[in-house]
This record gives sequence, C-alpha cells and structure tokens, in this order.
Amino acid sequence: MLADSIFTTPSVEALFADTVELRYMLAVEAALAAAQAAAGLIPDAAAQRINEVCAQTDWSIELIATQTQLAGNPAIPVVNELKRRVGLLTPNLVGYVHVGATSQDLIDTALMLQLKAAFPLLQTALVDLIGQLKALADACGNTPLMGRTLLQHALPIMFGHKIAGWLDGLNRSAAHLEHMAQTGLVVQLGGPVGTLAQMGTEGPAIRKQVAEALGLGDAPAWHTQRDRLADIAAPLGTLNGLLGKLATDMILLMQTEVDELRERAEAGKGGSSSMPHKRNPVSATFMVAIAHQTPALVATLLGSMLQPHERAAGAWHSEWPVIRQLVKLTAANLYHANNLLTGLEVDTARMKTNSKN
Repeated sequence: MLADSIFTTPSVEALFADTVELRYMLAVEAALAAAQAAAGLIPDAAAQRINEVCAQTDWSIELIATQTQLAGNPAIPVVNELKRRVGLLTPNLVGYVHVGATSQDLIDTALMLQLKAAFPLLQTALVDLIGQLKALADACGNTPLMGRTLLQHALPIMFGHKIAGWLDGLNRSAAHLEHMAQTGLVVQLGGPVGTLAQMGTEGPAIRKQVAEALGLGDAPAWHTQRDRLADIAAPLGTLNGLLGKLATDMILLMQTEVDELRERAEAGKGGSSSMPHKRNPVSATFMVAIAHQTPALVATLLGSMLQPHERAAGAWHSEWPVIRQLVKLTAANLYHANNLLTGLEVDTARMKTNSKN
C-alpha cells in the first residue's frame, strides 16, 4: 500500500525484519548451547560448533519462510537447518543441538529480543515529545484559551493548563514503558511442556545463564501464561490513546472557525486535491488514524490469553503479527507527534480573542 510508511518508521521496521528475527533465533540457540556446556549437559565442542554455525551469514530466509508453511512455525526449519549445518561439519555433534528446548522457547525469546531493541526507540521518542510539550508550555502556557465542554465554549483557561493535561498522561506512560523495559522482557525456556525436565536439575541455572547472556530477565516458562505479553501491549495501547487525544484536541484547535493552532507550513503539506485554499492537519490526522487501530490490537492480545493446557493451537500464533504491528504503530505515532510539535504555529492573539467570546 502506498500509505504504508505512515504506519511505521524505518528504524522499527528494520528491527522486525526477517533477517533480524533469524539472527535473534540463532543468538538464542548459541546462548542455550553455551549455557548447557557450562552446566555439563553437552560437550564444549558442541557448544563451540553450534556457535560457529549460528554466526554463519549465508542462511536462506526464503527457504525458512517456505518451510514454515509446512512446519507450522519458523523455529522448526531454523533448528532443522542448524542441525544440517552442524552435521555437515561434525556429524557426531548434531544430537546436541536444541537439547531440551522447544519451538516456543526460540520464537518467544527472539520476540523479547526484538522488543528489547525497540523499547529504547519508543522511550527516546516519548522523552523528546515530553520535552517539546514542556517547551511549548514555557513559551505559550500563560496565554488565555477558551475552555470547551461538549464542544461548546465553557470558561477561559490557560493554554498551559491544556498542555499540562497532555503531559500528565504522557509522563505516566513514560513511567510504564520504563517499568516494562526493566521488568517485562524475559527469557522463555521451558522445553516441550514447560518443565525443563530434559535438562535435569541444571535446568533453572541454564535458563538463568541464557537470560543473562541475552540481556533478558529470568523467569519460569510462561508458554501459555500470556499476561507477560498483554502487560507489554496494554501500556502501548494506552500511550496511543493519549497521543490520539492530544492530536484530536489539536485538530479541533486547527478548525477554520477556531484557528488557534496550525501545523507548520511546508511545501506540499496539508493541501487538497480539489481545494487549493485548504490547510489540512496532516501529522495530527495520522496520529488519530493510528490511535483508532491500536485498541483492537491490544484486545487481540488480551483475547489470545485463553490458551489451553501447555501449548496453544492458534492463539499463540495469533500474537506474532499483532504485537509487532502494535510496536510499529506506536513508533509511527510518536514520530508524527514529534513532527506535529516541531514548528507548531500557535496564534496567541487568536486564542486571546476567542477566550473573550
């Protein structure tokens, strides 16, 4: 779709590329082998060989994608190819690949690594936005502005009061994102039914070492306890709602009859295909469009928590595109918000005039 670029950013899009997902899966396998060798579960030579093969750069994304259609998930062809490559070099070490692990361990942990890379981008963009709003308050906060209830004139307020409301919610969102970045991104390692039984008594220590090697938190297997993913999705949904609220307010203040705010003038921005006199909101419109999409994505992830027994058929799979799309939309929303604030035109004279009517 020609408009796809509105709903993502290049930096976050790159983090969710197929090649990056594969690299993270292989990083998980290498970390698992190293931890198992340290625990004496597999030979050091096996861990070394697995690490060497995981570092190879000629893996075929197309082959793995094709085989995923038959296998049911991408981890199976990745592990099969890893075994094949290890076997070509040292056939006697093939049996030490992916010992005691399962497909969900590989896929969920790779996802957590992608989220770990994406969160700082979101947090930085949110900090920038908060800084821009604070600067706006410093510059124009003491300007009288008509307060509006039920879209009707109510009583005068200060523009700074409205900005403070926007900031209040965004500051809470920043705190929620920081909390999730610090505590919510954890390793997944439980083996076929989540018990780590195939790793013996060393299972918990192996899991902890894998987590440390990957920079993730340690936690018991959460194969069908999907509150961890829901807890990541909910703050992102809330943040998008706050950004949509900010954009809605600004769009209303940009109405021709109000004309208190305007997006910065820029060649080709905000025009009309049939009415050259128009100056439409663009960044704010994108923000509202994104905010309309994100609640359904959060709801999907909440709905996918209904996963039976020790592995779900379908509910788990439904999460894969949804959480990634939610992160992409959040990144895009923050980009448009910062773009909106950059060069925002505030007509303080118009605000003062409207506040007296």
